[in-house]
Amino acid sequence: MFVTVLRQLKSPQNVGMIVRTHVAMGGNELILLGHELPWQFKKGSQAFSRKLESQCQILHIRSDREFFAWSKARDVLPVAIEIAEHAEHPTTASWRERPALVFGNEGSGLPADFVADCPSTVRLPQFGAVGSLNVAIAHAMVVYELRRAQAGASPAGHKYPTDRD
Repeated sequence: MFVTVLRQLKSPQNVGMIVRTHVAMGGNELILLGHELPWQFKKGSQAFSRKLESQCQILHIRSDREFFAWSKARDVLPVAIEIAEHAEHPTTASWRERPALVFGNEGSGLPADFVADCPSTVRLPQFGAVGSLNVAIAHAMVVYELRRAQAGASPAGHKYPTDRD
């Protein structure tokens, strides 16, 4: 079980690719956080999501405060995915059973106060001269590591068998 949280993302392409990965990896809710109005899936997002937004529960939460209250009420642990001091490496992170993986805006990431309010932070290490990855790529990498850590976890009714099946 995992939740994907997209805080103030702007790019329809990024949102579409993240929806596709979220569904492919068996995610639960997908939360669009910090927008005044719910996200409108149009051609720009749907070209990248392959219209899979209909296969996951998408929630719209306007404020950080509402998100943290939602997380607490559902016993979901917010995990900031951010380049931050003392952040855990995804391959050695102590993944909780019900994480909400929070990804920030393409340009500014997650604000420091938001990261501070998250009980856990995970970072993707960078080995080259690039300081950060595209948010959709980062999402795919983190979700892959989470699912790998959940040894033997297979989404119900998955179409493509794994070597663990």
